[in-house]
Amino acid sequence: MGRIFALLFAAAVLAGATAGANAADLLPPPPPIEPPPPVDLGGWYLRGDVGVGATQISDWNYSLRPGIDGAGNVVIPAGPVWNTHRSIGDTAFAGAGVGYQFNNWVRFDLTGEYRIQSAYRATNFFAFPGCGSACSGFDNYNANLGTALFLANAYVDLGTWYGLTPFIGGGVGAAFHNFSGLTDVGFGVANGGYGVAADTNATNFAWQVTGGLAFAVTPNLRLEVAYRYLDMGKITSGPISCNALPCFGERHSFNVASNDVRVGFRYIIPSLTPVPMMAPPPMPPLVRKY
Repeated sequence: MGRIFALLFAAAVLAGATAGANAADLLPPPPPIEPPPPVDLGGWYLRGDVGVGATQISDWNYSLRPGIDGAGNVVIPAGPVWNTHRSIGDTAFAGAGVGYQFNNWVRFDLTGEYRIQSAYRATNFFAFPGCGSACSGFDNYNANLGTALFLANAYVDLGTWYGLTPFIGGGVGAAFHNFSGLTDVGFGVANGGYGVAADTNATNFAWQVTGGLAFAVTPNLRLEVAYRYLDMGKITSGPISCNALPCFGERHSFNVASNDVRVGFRYIIPSLTPVPMMAPPPMPPLVRKY
């Protein structure tokens, strides 16, 4: 009899454990842990850029003033003058800067760059009426333009896809120009004439608009490729002094701009980058088995 009671008790305990396990299996699984929402990160960064610029000139002009001939007489420049050619060569540049990323969308930086000298070339053809080819000729001009550029820039990042972030931006600042080595060599009626002008320096308002792509190489390093249109204001030469009389103190002036292609990097400084505080994930629900 006691053996029968023992077997019945063991069967009841086993049935209760099986029923509790099945009841636990029927409970819904705990909800998945949601990732924390993205946090806008700000931080300081350093940047460096190199590139090439297709320099262009516009609104070219020249001015003359009365000259003095060998007898001491005042000579007024007269007759038509045609500028048959004017150009300025391309340039290369390198720059660096420091900036701050306010959030995932907006950043700001201060940059400085040096643009190597561009070769300025021009040719004027002139013909004075009344004496035919004896009163015609042309002048060839050569000079160099070097520039140091400082800009305050703002950018808007337009989102990131597969590590690529398109951006647009603009900036304003100052361009410091050095227009040097202007010479004038005459041919025709002025054959053998030679003139030079003193170097001039100018500080101009400059502005730029830009657009490009940034690629995340590492969490702290961005590689950039960008196009930039840059306006650097007006250049005016010094008066040309001649070795032959009369000399009309000619000055050249023009506006200078550039279409730039830049390649650069931005390095986000880790020690100066705020680290967002993440809340701990919620505890899974407590499941009891009976």
